[in-house]
Amino acid sequence: MAERHQFCGAKPAPTPEERKAFETKAMVIKMADILNKHYLESNGGDMTSAIQEKLDATGACILGSGTYFVSGINMPDGSSLMGMGKSTRIILKEDVTDGAAVKIGAFCTVKNLCIAGSENNIAMPTEVGTRHGILFLGNATQENWGNQPRNSIIEGCFISSFTGGGLTCTDTGYYVCAALTVSNCHILNCGAAINISHFSEYHEFTNVLCSESLYGCINNGGNNNFTNCGFSGNVTAYVIDNSKGQSNNNSHGSVVGCSFNHSDNNKGIGILIMGATNGYIFSGCQMFYSKIVIENSTNIMFTGFNFGRDMDISVKGGKTVLFSDNVFAKVPTVKIEDNDKVRFINCFTRDFEEINI
Repeated sequence: MAERHQFCGAKPAPTPEERKAFETKAMVIKMADILNKHYLESNGGDMTSAIQEKLDATGACILGSGTYFVSGINMPDGSSLMGMGKSTRIILKEDVTDGAAVKIGAFCTVKNLCIAGSENNIAMPTEVGTRHGILFLGNATQENWGNQPRNSIIEGCFISSFTGGGLTCTDTGYYVCAALTVSNCHILNCGAAINISHFSEYHEFTNVLCSESLYGCINNGGNNNFTNCGFSGNVTAYVIDNSKGQSNNNSHGSVVGCSFNHSDNNKGIGILIMGATNGYIFSGCQMFYSKIVIENSTNIMFTGFNFGRDMDISVKGGKTVLFSDNVFAKVPTVKIEDNDKVRFINCFTRDFEEINI
């Protein structure tokens, strides 16, 4: 049979080694085509137009190592912007006083980038400003849900040195599919590491470390959830502020497995909740050297906490506030005004002294 094939001129089947070499060559050619289409290197100057052209023309831009100065990138819907981790630095130019380094739309992906508002750390802001790292922007109002951006992803980014939000979600709407999912990011040295407006809902944050900022997180929207995040080392760690009734659809989200430690040099507020009328759940968290302040809020639950030293808890007005199955380093200092619905259930000190307040 072998002689017949040789006589007829038939080629023998490729060996496994030959087939693997062919597949590897084809993959290398394909990757080269992708890089030629999407890859961009910095020239050391203003890279705004070059990045924008790649995104507009191909839907994706892959940035190499280096520094990319920009005046603001507007990502088209469905586009992707990626880098090489900390070695790829997008820096918002200093002459931009109001705007964002990267503005994302619907179905966008931002991945593996260092995004900064300055080449060096900025002075701690005294209020949340108008220079943002990543901006997820819609036009929803209390009456009109608006034309909302949807389903975008941010992953593996290091964001720092913005007077506004390192990550800002503004008026993105109420639809479940308006969600932004954020994971494995570090945000620091900002006015607010995460800044979510009143009409922004259904965002999910996992493994996000927010530190060294005026606010670790301002979460004024509803249905926003945080898992395994760090809010330690900020002036104020975590805020929900609906004190002026800005939104009927506020709060009713959850924080699970997060930390709120060492706020404002051990004298600040770890959790500040004002006017939260739809409830909020904090579960399985750590809080050391930080205070809890709750005003005119209802159905606020703290469950399975490990509370450290110097815990002050203040509750003023509102309705049900529940502390259950928590352990305190010692009996906390608790001040309650105009609320007879605050309960400590199954809470103990480290010495197993039951807390009855």
